[in-house]
Amino acid sequence: MTQTDQLPTGRLGRLFITPEDRPTSEIPYHYDTAPGVRRVFLEKKLFPDTEAYVIVRTAADVSPDQPGYIDSHAHNVASIYLFLGDGEGLTGLRAEVTLDGERHEVSSPATVYIPAGIVHSSRLTRGAGHFCHIILSGDYADSLMAPVAGPAALKGGE
Repeated sequence: MTQTDQLPTGRLGRLFITPEDRPTSEIPYHYDTAPGVRRVFLEKKLFPDTEAYVIVRTAADVSPDQPGYIDSHAHNVASIYLFLGDGEGLTGLRAEVTLDGERHEVSSPATVYIPAGIVHSSRLTRGAGHFCHIILSGDYADSLMAPVAGPAALKGGE
């Protein structure tokens, strides 16, 4: 749906939510050096009854020297990363994912399941496509555990 399209109305019309473009820095441990556009699709501010937080970052022409934009952190609930490239078969996006200090290279299409309590970060490193982060809590700030790391400039991501 485009911004000019009208959302459904009626008894269940409230279940249709228009995503909002937002700065990366609106949430703790995140910085606006991230590539592309961040869209918040679902959270308690948009739909008070939700039990999930969902963002999609769309980026093009990501270069290997892309700076980090997220400090390592952990959530008290599970979360999921989805990497979807804009190429054939959803290929074309690469990232670096760090889980409890172990750094892994990821090529799209890929899913990374992050159990509650696992310290994590990610950084898009090459290509174009979409990065989705789903947290099994409707409020990002409430899902965070105690601080765990330093500046994102040391590398990291969403």
